[in-house]
Amino acid sequence: MEGGKAGEAIPASITAVADATTASVFSLAGLGAALRTGPEAPDPASLGFLQLPWQHGPRLGGKVLGRRRRAARLHRRAGPTGKESHALKRLREAANSNDLETVQRLLEDGADPCAADDKGRTALHFGSCNGNDHIVQLLLDHGADPNQRDTLGNTPLHLAACTNHVPVITTLLRGGAQVDALDRAGRTPLHLAKSKLNILQEGLSQNLEAVRLEVKQIIQMLREYLNRLGRHEQREQLDDLCTRLQMTSTKEQVDEVTDLLASFTSLSLQKQKIEKR
Repeated sequence: MEGGKAGEAIPASITAVADATTASVFSLAGLGAALRTGPEAPDPASLGFLQLPWQHGPRLGGKVLGRRRRAARLHRRAGPTGKESHALKRLREAANSNDLETVQRLLEDGADPCAADDKGRTALHFGSCNGNDHIVQLLLDHGADPNQRDTLGNTPLHLAACTNHVPVITTLLRGGAQVDALDRAGRTPLHLAKSKLNILQEGLSQNLEAVRLEVKQIIQMLREYLNRLGRHEQREQLDDLCTRLQMTSTKEQVDEVTDLLASFTSLSLQKQKIEKR
């Protein structure tokens, strides 16, 4: 060691300090190298389940939607940043104001469709309540949970039923909404169909195309509902009514199909009541 007497032994404490200093230098050098090294590119295969905005393939299957919903739940547990919270609020507001373009852009930017406000309401709750079938389908395609409940216990299906949005009910059923009970009173799509058909039978609407469209939507909702329950025989009866409806050309013919559908619905409700005993 320079500056020391020749042959003088170096104290052990000084040697330890020197070794520690050297180790620290190497550690800092290693840290600097690690910081200069860019992150490894993600494996494309691991991103294979993501559907790019410009790709128009088949709708996502249950496994893909399940992965998206699990990923969204993990992200929610971590808690959103301030910027993300603003985007999530905008998503709910866009769904509530029927702004399809903004909803699509925010979802493509990674906004969580299952994020809820302080009352437990998600964008899907707002879209379902407003009866916007396009927004509801878009949210479901991006992993929205059709069975998520707000603080009052309402699912999107409950809200769609309360506001009489038949096409949205059909979309939610196709998207995996539970069919055991439509609301806390235990009403099912059969009850809603009966109420809607009673109104049609009163003849308040004289527009042939409007009545035909509404009857068709009721048939589609009931068909999806019965399909989920595994009642294939009743579903076939609805298919026959739908075919008959397509062949109508007068208001009287549409009214006849409406009456048949009302009878079908009443019988189905009676059967459902007997099965619950």
